[in-house]
Amino acid sequence: MTLVQRAYVYLVALVAVHMVVLGVANVLRVLAEIALGAPSGGFTGLPFLFADVSRAPERYREQASLAIALLLVGAPAWWIHFRLAQRAARDPDERGSWVRSAYVHLVVFVAALLVFGYGQRALRLVLQGLVFGEPASGSYGLEPEWQARAAGAAVMALSAAAALAFHVRLSAADRRATPSAVRAATVRHLFVYALVVFGLFWAAFTTLDTLGEIWRRVADAVIGVPVPETPPLPPGSIVPPPPTRDDFLRFELLGAVPSMVAGFALWLGTWLPLQRGLDGGADAAVERRSVIRHLAIYVVVLVAALAVLYSATVVLSEVGRRVLGDPFVETYTSVWHDVGPPLIAVVVFGAIWVFHRGVVEAEAARETEVARAATIRRLYTYLISAIGVAMAALGVAGILGVAGTYLFGLGEHSRGDTARYVALVLVGGAAWAFHWRQARRRLDDAERRSQPRRLYLYLAVLGGVIGLLVFVSAALYRVLNAALALSFQTETWHDLWHFGVDSLVAGAVAWWSFRALRADRAALGTAGEESYAVTVLVRAADRAAARARVAGLVDGESDVTLRS
Repeated sequence: MTLVQRAYVYLVALVAVHMVVLGVANVLRVLAEIALGAPSGGFTGLPFLFADVSRAPERYREQASLAIALLLVGAPAWWIHFRLAQRAARDPDERGSWVRSAYVHLVVFVAALLVFGYGQRALRLVLQGLVFGEPASGSYGLEPEWQARAAGAAVMALSAAAALAFHVRLSAADRRATPSAVRAATVRHLFVYALVVFGLFWAAFTTLDTLGEIWRRVADAVIGVPVPETPPLPPGSIVPPPPTRDDFLRFELLGAVPSMVAGFALWLGTWLPLQRGLDGGADAAVERRSVIRHLAIYVVVLVAALAVLYSATVVLSEVGRRVLGDPFVETYTSVWHDVGPPLIAVVVFGAIWVFHRGVVEAEAARETEVARAATIRRLYTYLISAIGVAMAALGVAGILGVAGTYLFGLGEHSRGDTARYVALVLVGGAAWAFHWRQARRRLDDAERRSQPRRLYLYLAVLGGVIGLLVFVSAALYRVLNAALALSFQTETWHDLWHFGVDSLVAGAVAWWSFRALRADRAALGTAGEESYAVTVLVRAADRAAARARVAGLVDGESDVTLRS
């Protein structure tokens, strides 16, 4: 098929297969609602349809009619166009085309999200309804017709699961039949690694929220934080006792468990097959060199590192605020109540960080090219170093700024601010020092020439210089403004102190990074000439003959290496 024909066939098949999924799911949902005697809910998958509640008696008929119409039209359309695609796929080039890969994996992506969303909704409704029963619909916010709504969500998840399983098998069959072209593999990785990242972060944040609620409840019970008094009721009023805080917590936990399970299932269901594909099969080399894979891994590392460093800063600042004797003490909280969620975040995202640091090391170990393996390690090392030096610079500038505030007798900064800046220095400085020391331990000519190291140092210089320009300009503005007004007040000197401190820190970062760059250049200069890769185009009958001609040209040159 031509590109236009291919795009037409797969686009129609894409629309039609989702028509089939919606049709099957909503036919089964209407039947379940009729069997349970529940009012008709929204059209599953398209909730904005049939939203007119004034015509409730007709909604069964209308929704069933639309669902059957989608099924009767979508099923033949999908079958015809899919058979055309399969007939053309007897050609290996067609089977490995990026358009076919886009169709297959877009269906996988959407169907996986449908199973993920509606599956956890069905399980959540069932758990909350069975444990808490009818009172939950009034006191806790559970939907009154939870049985029917759970059935509707479950049939949608099952319908999408059938489409998902079919297209996952189709993807595997295509890759077994012919090695994946680079563009087809890139399209596949784009959708599948999006599911990996989404599932992992969904599970992480849901786990964090759930454990945080448990921690706060336990901390409040142990520390004995006072509960606000409720206003007295009028004489003779009879109000049923509201659910206790523990009941609400159990209700929320029953809703959180399906969400966590769904997130981990989505992550593991996509991550494990991808990992197995790295060590065997015709596509192993393509899988290992995937740009999308490396991007997804480093996005996870970046987010996890930021979450850990930020949460550790919050924990230290909360503790430090009370150590410094901050007079602001909230009535209905405690230090254990406040440090719990960020401490849990350190544990949860720390586990993700450590796991993916191991993934980075495994990626480097799999590489047969030494240079490529070293680049993978360097990207990770200098990424964390950049985050750490930025945090430490902010903390140092903040501490010196607070010192100036007290020096001028202006009590604008709380002790909580001081604790926060100290925490930034401790956490960011530790992260930078650890990873920079690793880079120093591996420092050689290849390390000095590496793009990640140069990018890190040039970005540090750039950030410091931009900070210098901004803060020096702000200081000069304050000086000129005060001079023209013939009034240098305490506030003016206070602002100049802050701008001077910020300029000093920015300049120190730029100067230190520039010195590292100059040291690298000096070391490379004393070590001799740098190495460069040059591409040479040679006319020859085949690859071996071309290589022989080039080898003859460089014969006897000891400082020239010929690579395949």
